[in-house]
Amino acid sequence: MSSSFRFSQLKLGSKFSALLLTVFILGSAIGGLVLSNALQHKAENQVAAQGSVLLQTIDSVRNYTDREIRELLQAPLGEDEFLPQTVPSYSSRRVFEMLHEQAGFSDIAYKEAMFNPTNPMDQADDFEMDLIQFFQKHPEKREMSDFRTLPVQGSFFFSARPIAIQNQSCLECHGRPDDAPRAMLDLYGRENGFGWELGSIAGVQVVYVPADEVFQAARQSSVMVMGVFVGVFAIAILALNNLLKPAVIRPIQDLARVSQQLTSGETDQSEELRTHQERLETVATRGDELGQLAKIFQRMVQEVVTREKQLKEQVKALRIEINQAKRSQEVAEITETDYFQDLQAKAKQYRRRNQDNKPADSSE
Repeated sequence: MSSSFRFSQLKLGSKFSALLLTVFILGSAIGGLVLSNALQHKAENQVAAQGSVLLQTIDSVRNYTDREIRELLQAPLGEDEFLPQTVPSYSSRRVFEMLHEQAGFSDIAYKEAMFNPTNPMDQADDFEMDLIQFFQKHPEKREMSDFRTLPVQGSFFFSARPIAIQNQSCLECHGRPDDAPRAMLDLYGRENGFGWELGSIAGVQVVYVPADEVFQAARQSSVMVMGVFVGVFAIAILALNNLLKPAVIRPIQDLARVSQQLTSGETDQSEELRTHQERLETVATRGDELGQLAKIFQRMVQEVVTREKQLKEQVKALRIEINQAKRSQEVAEITETDYFQDLQAKAKQYRRRNQDNKPADSSE
């Protein structure tokens, strides 16, 4: 109640400034929130796109190893011999390890998390097991991205794709243990990495990127855009204030001052009143609502001034009549007194005596 009362007591210019400042603060807050979310989403999409490109590249390496390198390396090998380089997952891991050594990729982690891997290093943890089960339940999904928080390493943004067993050659090493090369069994054992089925989803490819990079990219973009936004908004407020003062506030102030002088009875052509009227004449030439209001106000002022003059003349004439009536009343009051009546009677006697004592005419 008190705040609204104080606001109502402010001048028009202060109200405009307060309203513009309120709009600026609310607009900045809402715009900043929406912009931050949009830039965060954009940064996530960019990182997800980079992860998708990386996963696609690794898939290409896997396919290249399976289709071309595998046959070349296995040709000179015996039935019970085994080279890890013939395995697509091994080649993809080695390629990524080399990529990891390059500048700009040292913070990125890659893992082929399997439900039942041959190499224990590829064993999926609980989170990655949930990803495998998700893709098993939703075979139409080809990729997903989100955030993951690790107790020690912190938060990561990940991109994951399912590993589907689509080639019959995969079952040569991961079907039955008896079909696998003896050298592979000697290296990895017979317990893990077998029983895979064609067409099943056995694991996921996951690329991990530190979330700080995503947040930092979003913050940098947000700060830059918000700086431009705040600068443009501040310039707009200053421009509106500079435009409102001569175009709206000052004409209204002139109207208020002329109205105040009229209500106080100062209808004589003082210097201040003439100045305000000249400003009103300038405003009256405008074609907007203030121009129409100024024209109406000019006519009203002229009517008030004319009526004030007529009223003064009537008051002057009425004063003359009142003075004359007052004099007549005073004279009547004097003539009606006993003293005046006695004087009149004595004056008559004196005139009559004078007439009686006047000498007779010489002819008589």
